[in-house]
Formats: sequence, C-alpha cells, structure tokens
Amino acid sequence: MNAAVEAVVSAQGLRKAYKQKPALDNTSFSIEPGRIVGLIGPNGAGKTTALKAMLGLTAFEGELRVLGMDPRTQRNALMNDVCFIADVAVLPRWLRVKEAIDFVAGVHPRFDRARCER
Repeated sequence: MNAAVEAVVSAQGLRKAYKQKPALDNTSFSIEPGRIVGLIGPNGAGKTTALKAMLGLTAFEGELRVLGMDPRTQRNALMNDVCFIADVAVLPRWLRVKEAIDFVAGVHPRFDRARCER
C-alpha cells in the first residue's frame, strides 16, 4: 500500500477580515501534488487574500501548510521553492527602479541583485 502523499497546500479554518468585512471565513481546502488549481470568484471573494496567506504576506487565523511549511514562520525557506507572479503589478508612480530593486532584495531570499542589475 502506498504511503499517504502530503498535500502541496493544506488549509483548515482560514479566517481573515479587513475591518469588519471577512475575506476568508472558515475556509478549508487541500491541493494535492500534480494538480492545477484556479481560484475563481467575484471581487472580494478572498482569492488574493488566500494567495497572500499561502505566501506568508498577510496575517490570518487558522492552519495553513504550503510544501509542509507554515508560511507565517517559515517564509524564507518557503520562498526558496515557490514562485508567484501577480497578474497585475501596480507600482506607485514615485517609486524609482533602484527602490523597487531594494524592496525585492529585502523580501525575497533568493533575489540576485547582480543579475538583476545586469
């Protein structure tokens, strides 16, 4: 008999509210290895919040494991194995390229500044 395969993402009872409006309200799901999953729903349904939680970019309540790691406490290790590209990148008009590079260098542990500057 095969051993149980750990889910790539396992979420139990995720909760996140902005002011008094819930974005995630007791949300649970599992993504098994080899699956392609799309998050579909209207604006405000919690799609972006769920992605931010999986990447350790927002606080949340509940249990969440991504690649066996807790994104709240193991974000640096997680980012060695995860890549996320947003469908829309909105940068402030005042942000200079050097400042954007400094920001990315500060949040992504595998960022290669020399390669970026080349």
